[in-house]
Amino acid sequence: MTRKPHHATPRMRWAVAVLLCAFAWGLAAASKAQEIGAAQEFGIAAKRPVLQAACQNCPWGALGDIVKKVMAPYGYDVAICYSCSGENSVRFVSKRLVSAEISDRQFAEGTVYRPEAAIDFGITQSERVRWAYEGTDIYKNDGPLKNLRIIARIESPSYLMIAAAKSSGITDLKQIRKNKMPVRIMLGIGGAVLESVLEYYGITKTDVQAWGGKFLVGNALFKNPSFDLILGVGVLANYPEGNMWYEMTQKKDLLFFPVPEDLRQKLAKENGAELVELPFRCMRGVGDTPLPTVGLSGTAVYGRDDLPDQFVYDVAKALDEQHGLIKWTSQPFSYDPATVWNGQGVPLHPAAARYYRERGYMK
Repeated sequence: MTRKPHHATPRMRWAVAVLLCAFAWGLAAASKAQEIGAAQEFGIAAKRPVLQAACQNCPWGALGDIVKKVMAPYGYDVAICYSCSGENSVRFVSKRLVSAEISDRQFAEGTVYRPEAAIDFGITQSERVRWAYEGTDIYKNDGPLKNLRIIARIESPSYLMIAAAKSSGITDLKQIRKNKMPVRIMLGIGGAVLESVLEYYGITKTDVQAWGGKFLVGNALFKNPSFDLILGVGVLANYPEGNMWYEMTQKKDLLFFPVPEDLRQKLAKENGAELVELPFRCMRGVGDTPLPTVGLSGTAVYGRDDLPDQFVYDVAKALDEQHGLIKWTSQPFSYDPATVWNGQGVPLHPAAARYYRERGYMK
């Protein structure tokens, strides 16, 4: 006995179609939910703000670790971008860009993770925020980034240091231009300050190369000991850009120079430097007498004008309440109530200003 083939009725076909549509809709909804969930994984609303910083042993990264720690009691899990360094740092924050890819150099320095999300707030040198806000220096082509706001200024002192290898025969930087010396100059960090120093002595890249000399990069990965002159703004802390002072003062016999008074005054007036002295025996090669120089200080925790007031207030409060943690980093950071609110020309975020007024730090 053979069975007749079973044919689906129109009602059955309709029911199957409805079920298939419902299943497809369910998959699409689940996929959309996953996308929304992924988008909410980072951000202030999700209590997981993304912080622009630099490598963990760099000044910005070291302070970033502190910010992450002090924000935890307020329920925030700060995600740090350790690859958002350099001159693009402020651009990431102002333009709310997605965190930077990790470069080969950063990977070699130990950076292996990045939050793949837009940046909410950041840490960088105070002068960088001011340059970007004003649209000057390295941010001339960006135009003024007027949406930047300061949340807190953390003191981070460093010294302008200038030294020559004793083997070079240099006892005064004026000799270089006068004698057209083919000097090999190693530059650390310092930007406009170093440019002003070289300009003061009439030393240009074009002339140095024409005389047979060259400029060398000084940081943790590039430290060519074959130099005649070394200069940079730094401090005895083993961060990548300042590491050259650790090693070169041990490998070479150096002669450190005092900064002429008229140059000190110029740097103070035009670059916001402070008149200070390089402490005696600060490092090998520095003698028993303090050397007149200039110093720079100020690392900014900053953001945009559209940051939620409560979040900014929490950042300012957390840094204040637990500022004792700051002194235990690898950098000489300190929290000063007299300057924590000073943006040096960059507006303070209103929520941060409210906190500092409540504490009596601002009059």
